[in-house]
Amino acid sequence: MLPLVAGVDEELIDTCDETPSWFCEATWNLTHNRLLSRGADWMVARPLVALLVLAVAWLINRWMRRAVTAAINRFTTGSRLAAGAMERFGREVADTSATDARERARAATLSVVSRATVSSVIWTIAFLVVLGVFNLDLGPLLAGAGIAGLALGLGAQSLVKDCIAGFLIILEDQCGVGDEVDLGHAVGTVESLSLRMLRVRDADGTLWTVPNGAVVRVGNRTRSWSQGLVDVTIGQHADLDVALNAIDQAVAATWASADLAAGMLEKPAVLGVERIDAAGPVVRISVRTRPGAQWTVMRELRLAIVRSLAAQGVASKPDAPPDLPG
Repeated sequence: MLPLVAGVDEELIDTCDETPSWFCEATWNLTHNRLLSRGADWMVARPLVALLVLAVAWLINRWMRRAVTAAINRFTTGSRLAAGAMERFGREVADTSATDARERARAATLSVVSRATVSSVIWTIAFLVVLGVFNLDLGPLLAGAGIAGLALGLGAQSLVKDCIAGFLIILEDQCGVGDEVDLGHAVGTVESLSLRMLRVRDADGTLWTVPNGAVVRVGNRTRSWSQGLVDVTIGQHADLDVALNAIDQAVAATWASADLAAGMLEKPAVLGVERIDAAGPVVRISVRTRPGAQWTVMRELRLAIVRSLAAQGVASKPDAPPDLPG
């Protein structure tokens, strides 16, 4: 629509408003008929402008959805890019197939939410612009929508809080399905993760459902790699050098085991005497494994240590630290 120039007929202003459309002005100039001019404006000009607004909104929405999807895919493939760079420099990297599957699932979830948000914003703006094209008063509509939004926000603030927290948990990849996590009030394996809540299965089979808004901390025990600690208490009267030699043999046998080698990232390390308690010196062994494989490796390592110490006639008591179930 173009503003009227000076000297335009006042009847044109009464008919087509102060900023008449080209159709309305042209029809008035040809017919000087108020009904036909208004009909041309309302039946031709305004619908065409509305269609143009919707077409532009459709194009912007399509482009924005693609841009958001590409940005999220790029954001969530950081580890794959790093692995590719390390391979180009000749560095060996671990198998990333499980990580890739997790990143694809994470990217899909974030993309769905982001695309829906973008589409909602764009089409809402387009709808308001179309209403403005037909000179509809948006004041009452916006006021009503504001009141409804305020009431909905007050009534569903916990839901909104949970969804925002869930989006950030997924965006930052704080945890995923299959991870061993410590949420403070729930410790176990993540069975499902949504925008609304986390479901965690603990060691005794209890399924904990935790709203994302209630998650204050996330301790992830299986992110990228896992580590297990095995403490072995040597008897007070045992020969410590003989015990350490037996433990070294057990560690070497465990590292050489074909069944366990796939789960370990490096050879278990005998850290030495960690402390001395009433029962005797305590030797600590550390092992770094693939995510979630530490429990199996620790059990087999304890068994190998018990057998090796028994073969050397050394009394011992292997056990795991209290904070590391296994």
